[in-house]
Amino acid sequence: MKNALNYFYNIINCDIHQNKKMFYFDYENYHYALVPYKGDVTILQSIYDLHVQALRHGIYVHQIILNRDKQIATLINGVPYILMRVFYDKGEITLEKIYSFVNMHFSGNNSIERTNWGILWADKIDYLEYEIGQLGQKHPEIRDTFSYFVGMGETAIQLVNMVLGDEKKNLMVFKTISHDRIRAEDTLFDLYNPLNLVVDYRIRDMAEYFKHCFFAGHNIEGEIMEFMQYGNLGSEECLLFLARMLYPTYYFDLYEDIISGVDRKAELKKVISKVDDYQYIIKNIYRYYRNYLSITPIEWLE
Repeated sequence: MKNALNYFYNIINCDIHQNKKMFYFDYENYHYALVPYKGDVTILQSIYDLHVQALRHGIYVHQIILNRDKQIATLINGVPYILMRVFYDKGEITLEKIYSFVNMHFSGNNSIERTNWGILWADKIDYLEYEIGQLGQKHPEIRDTFSYFVGMGETAIQLVNMVLGDEKKNLMVFKTISHDRIRAEDTLFDLYNPLNLVVDYRIRDMAEYFKHCFFAGHNIEGEIMEFMQYGNLGSEECLLFLARMLYPTYYFDLYEDIISGVDRKAELKKVISKVDDYQYIIKNIYRYYRNYLSITPIEWLE
C-alpha cells in the first residue's frame, strides 16, 4: 500500500494503519483515509462534484484527493480506492450533529438528487413486488410480511404525492446535502464521508436516523417529539417527515440483502417483532400533526 500511495499520490514515508478494509495515516499535519469504493462507479463524478459544492458552501466533509492522473478512484490490487483528507473522525454520531449538518440550505444542482420520493418509492415497490412473485417461495419470512410493509410504503407515497404532487406549488421545503443511509451506529467519520452523500430534503436524515435507532433498540420517542416541537419545520416538512417515517426503508434494505444471499434473517425477525411498537410511534406522530395540519384522514392510523 505504501508503494501505491507513493506512485499514485506522491505520498512517502507515512505510517499506515488498517481498520477493517480502510487504511489510515497522517501526512504533513493532515489525517487521511484510503477507502475501498463499493458503489456505482458511474456516479463517482457526481459525488465528487457534490462534495466540492459542499465545501464551497461551508459544509465540511472529507476532501477527496485526486490521484496523479486526476482520477477520483485508484485501482489497487484490483480494488477501486478513494483517498480522502479527513475532516473529523473522532466520536459517535449524535442527533445534534446530524441536525447541524442538514440544517444548511443547499441550492446547487446535482444528478444524485433524491427529492422525487413518490416516483422513487413507487418504482421500488413495483420492482420488489415483481421480485417477490419470482423468488418469494424461497423466502417465507419475507413472503408472509411483505404485504404489510408495502401497505406502509403506499400510504407514505400517498402523503408525498399530496405534498409534492403539484409542480406549480411554491413549496416551503428546502434541500440540503443529506446521506444515502444514516444509522444509529455511525461515527462522525461516516457523517462527513462524501461517498455517502445525496441531495434531498433536510428531514430525510432525521427520519432515517430515528427509524434505525428504533429498530436498533433505542428509546427515541422523546427525541422524535422534541424534533417535531422544536425542529422549526414548516407544515409541508411535517407531512414529509411523517411520510418518511412511514416508508419502511429498514425492511426493504433487509429484503434486498436476503434475496441477494446475505444472511440477515435474524435482523428481519427483530424488525417484525417490533412492528406493533413502531406502529404506536407512527400513530402518535400522525395524531400530533392532525391536531393542527390539514391531513386527509388515514383510517388505519386513526
